[in-house]
Amino acid sequence: MNRSKIVEKIVIILNCGAIFFMVYVITKGAGYTVLLGDDFTHGVRVGVFHVPFFQYLLASVRYMREIYLDWQGTYFAMFLQALFSPVNNFGMAQLRAVMMFNALFFFVSLFGMYWAASGYVFCGRKEISIRLSIFTVILFAILDADVFTEIFFWYSGAVAYSIPFSFLFLSVACFLMQNHTCYSKKIRNLLTVCGAISVFLASGGSLAVSGTGCYAVVLMTIGFYLVSRKISVRNIIVTVAGIAGALVNVAGPGNFSRHTYNSGEDSWMLVQSVKWAVKTVWREIDRLTGETMFGVMLVIMVLAGIYLARRLKPVFWAYGIITVLALAAGYVTAFPVAFGYGGSEFPNRCYFILDVTLVLSILNFALFAGCCLDRWADLYESRRACAVLVIVTFSSFLFAPQSFSDSSLMAVAGSVHDGSYREYYESCTALYDYLADCPEDDVVLEVPGYIEDFECFYLDEDENGWVNVGMAQFYHKNSVRKKAE
Repeated sequence: MNRSKIVEKIVIILNCGAIFFMVYVITKGAGYTVLLGDDFTHGVRVGVFHVPFFQYLLASVRYMREIYLDWQGTYFAMFLQALFSPVNNFGMAQLRAVMMFNALFFFVSLFGMYWAASGYVFCGRKEISIRLSIFTVILFAILDADVFTEIFFWYSGAVAYSIPFSFLFLSVACFLMQNHTCYSKKIRNLLTVCGAISVFLASGGSLAVSGTGCYAVVLMTIGFYLVSRKISVRNIIVTVAGIAGALVNVAGPGNFSRHTYNSGEDSWMLVQSVKWAVKTVWREIDRLTGETMFGVMLVIMVLAGIYLARRLKPVFWAYGIITVLALAAGYVTAFPVAFGYGGSEFPNRCYFILDVTLVLSILNFALFAGCCLDRWADLYESRRACAVLVIVTFSSFLFAPQSFSDSSLMAVAGSVHDGSYREYYESCTALYDYLADCPEDDVVLEVPGYIEDFECFYLDEDENGWVNVGMAQFYHKNSVRKKAE
């Protein structure tokens, strides 16, 4: 076995280890998710507990319709909210199963989308080492952004944002694969059906996911047209399905009442929403580059682009056009949030969708920039240029605003390893057990202390707070409140 093969195998092993570590840490941490906030209020509003499956399925559909009419148009998210609700069914065991599944589904669907996309970049070549290396960079950049607590450690955030987002990744993967001529017509038709269903479901998630999904399928349709100069019926079907789902979401009567409730006025404030979206995107890009290792990841992707430049000849300009257009994806993601909330409010869960979109689009642009640099200066063939680039890469690590050990991913790993999450989980389950069994009708609780990098249980001192009322109704108490400090 020659030296290059040995190096390639070592790189593959190292990347597999890094990917496994990141997936394990988040999935293990997700298993310690506790019930809080909307988890109780939604469950109470669904209104049925421990009934046969088909009866509960019907109740979930009714709940989806009720929310669609009077609160928001997220039809798929609210159906999942009811269907998988642990407070209505099997409690903490179900919560753990749903949250661990949510994390794994996100990582698997993200990898599937990336692998399908990178297959076009590599033009069919099986260079697994570099493909895995790029995915490791992408995954670390996403988790290093430090905005995932409401996605991986909160049930309501998972079903409304993360699971629909994962369906979007699945749809993009199917979309890309249905354009591969290596598959039979039957398989490509099946991929089209799966892609159309997945993007329609994804469009029924939060408005941030819905807008991002529509933009993604439109971009891909344009990209494949630029390459083949033909309009694919399969691509149009998936695109129409995504747009149709988004229109169903936006048309929900509940959106109008929600907007009025949040903004305090009836106008949609379209221009102001655009301003809020632009401001949010630039603020988040500044945070990513100034507070995380995102700048280092950009340098690495430029180097990858230099290495891959010669493999993009057949589709270089089409890839470049789509890459540039994709830079607008962050604004498309942010606008529906500003539009829907009727203000500059941007919750953690929405920032996660935005950050994933920014990471994918900007790192992809860095890859393309590397390709352009190589074509302009022939850097890959120049040993001196390669030496300079290696020095720049190592320097970027040295001058990064944080180190690997300071990343949020490592903080979660530390909490999983030292048992902090487990201890917090046990404290909360003891609190739930006490509420279920205690004889008092007016309950005063001592809430477990806050821990970092986790979505923690919270309760108001005011028994009339919406969280308190939801918990009191669920546990059949007159009132529940937090013990005064």
